[in-house]
Amino acid sequence: MKKIIIGLLCIWNYSVYADNAFPPPFTAKYKLYADGFPVGKATRNLTSIANGKFLFETIAETTGFISLFKKIRISERSKFKWVNGKIRPLEYNYRQTGYKDRFNMLSFDWSKNIAINNFQNKTKNIVIQNGILDRLLYQVVLMQELKQGKRQLQYKVADKGKVKTYTPTFLGKERIKTGLGTLDTLKYRRKSSNNKRSTTLWCAPSLHYLPVKVVYIEKNGDEFSMILKSVRGL
Repeated sequence: MKKIIIGLLCIWNYSVYADNAFPPPFTAKYKLYADGFPVGKATRNLTSIANGKFLFETIAETTGFISLFKKIRISERSKFKWVNGKIRPLEYNYRQTGYKDRFNMLSFDWSKNIAINNFQNKTKNIVIQNGILDRLLYQVVLMQELKQGKRQLQYKVADKGKVKTYTPTFLGKERIKTGLGTLDTLKYRRKSSNNKRSTTLWCAPSLHYLPVKVVYIEKNGDEFSMILKSVRGL
């Protein structure tokens, strides 16, 4: 937590957590795997920052032997705030360095209902409306909605010049081995619009529905996963 919120702001933040099933600030650490082999580490942080704003970020990087050949670092940051009981994204940044350099940036201008998207040397404006999220922030809202008891999920996400629909499908309950022991989870899978990529999440009710395991399968069949090692704040 970068700054301690005091006075009325502290009281306001507490009501956000209590009334909206919003996750409290946390830090979660994961092990990374590629096709079942350990290749690195990742950290996820949700923090309160100044003026009632929040920051959610994920940092992943290769470590150990594999990093001698492919030193890769990926960071995603989403800054957002609460407006009328809803999460409203403000800024999104994705950057990959090392093996391939990639970036994707979104700046949300709610006075004009426009998101300015810069990615791979392209700039596009996206018309936005209330409820729009970015590609990282939707997982915070997923935690919140599962805590509220919702099971049918759908999100509108601004990404790469357009608004996409993310529909995680509930696949049932499953017990998952993690660094904290074996945890009960709800399993969700989201496929890309062309069904060539998928993201599967295992969310633990005992940890405010934090995804304790995430598996990404690329269109070429490569599989990347992250499994929870430790968590603080939940």
